Amino acid sequence: MLRAAGIVALIVLTACGQNKPAVVASPSPVIAQGNWTQSLTFTGAITGQMTGIVADSGDQVNACTGSKTRNGETWADTFFGIIDASGQVWEVGLLVNNFRGPGAYHSTDMSVVVRSTDKTRVWLNQARDKVNFTLSQNQQSGTLDAALTDAATGKPALKLAGQWNCKG
Repeated sequence: MLRAAGIVALIVLTACGQNKPAVVASPSPVIAQGNWTQSLTFTGAITGQMTGIVADSGDQVNACTGSKTRNGETWADTFFGIIDASGQVWEVGLLVNNFRGPGAYHSTDMSVVVRSTDKTRVWLNQARDKVNFTLSQNQQSGTLDAALTDAATGKPALKLAGQWNCKG
């Protein structure tokens, strides 16, 4: 009986070894990180200009839903960049709730957040904060003019304005 089980196991192992591996499709081309140009001016709690993003590293991942978003879904863009020559990396998150296509979105349609990479400093838009956001036809660029509140104090503290870009 043991000998029969061994023979069956040998046949199964031999047959499994003859299977050809599944062909895996090549992944889509990856857009080199660090090439999303930005032209965002920060005033208030942070002062300076963000002109681009930094490459992905660990939890610091630049991502954009871009042109993949359909009506009724959530459009999102998260990127990490350095403001001027400070060397400190900041995260910017843009979220359109209930996406309706390219065009203008405002305070009630949007969530905007700016935070330090260690998440100890956070600014976001509250109901009283004015946000004007435009999304271009390609859904990968536009403009932003947002007043943000300090999450720790609840007081208006940061303004973010200019052009943003992403690849999704």
